[in-house]
Amino acid sequence: MRQRQPQFYSDHFFSLTLLPCGAVDQAELNDLARGLSVRGMDVRIAKERPLPQQAFNPRRRQYRADDFLTIARSQVGGRVLAVTNCDLYADNLNFVFGLADSPGKCAVISLFRLRMGAEEQTFRRRAEKEAVHEISHTLGMSHCANPRCVMHFSNSLEDTDRKGAEWCGRCAKQLQRDPKHASQAQTDGGGIWLL
Repeated sequence: MRQRQPQFYSDHFFSLTLLPCGAVDQAELNDLARGLSVRGMDVRIAKERPLPQQAFNPRRRQYRADDFLTIARSQVGGRVLAVTNCDLYADNLNFVFGLADSPGKCAVISLFRLRMGAEEQTFRRRAEKEAVHEISHTLGMSHCANPRCVMHFSNSLEDTDRKGAEWCGRCAKQLQRDPKHASQAQTDGGGIWLL
C-alpha cells in the first residue's frame, strides 16, 4: 500500500532550491528533488557552493549547522534547502540531521549520518523525511510528540526510520488553521502543505 504524500496547495507555486554545499552526489540530489517534486514543489538544483571552512570544529570533527544556513540565506529565490555530506552539530547537541529558520525560508540537512547502515532505498527515505521535516520548520511548524509524524524530533536513526514521511492529522490541521503559518508561507511566496 502506497503512503499518501503531503501535498502543497497554494495560489502561488512553491519553489524550492536544493543547494549542495561541498561535494554531493548528483544522483542523490536528483532523487531528493524527485521525491520533493511529487509533493507539489517546483524543485531546482543550484550550483555547488564551497564548504564554510570557518564552520569546521577540529576538536569535534564536525561542522556548525548555522553556517550552512548563512550560505542558504544568500541564495536568491523561494525556499532554500542546503544539502551537505558533512556531519553537523548545533548548540549543545552531539549532532543534527538538519536545522532550519523557523519560520523562514532556509534550512539545511546533512546526509552524513542518514546513510549509516542503510541500503539505497532506506537512505532515500531518510533524506526525504528530514528534508520535509526541515522545510516544514520554515513554515513555522514545531516538533510533534507523535513518533510517527514527520515533525517528530529525530534523536537517532531509529527515530527517523520509525517516523512517517507525512504529518500526523493534528499537525496538518494546525498548519491549515494557524494564520501565522499561512501568512508566513504567503509572504515568502509559498503556500501551505496539505495531506
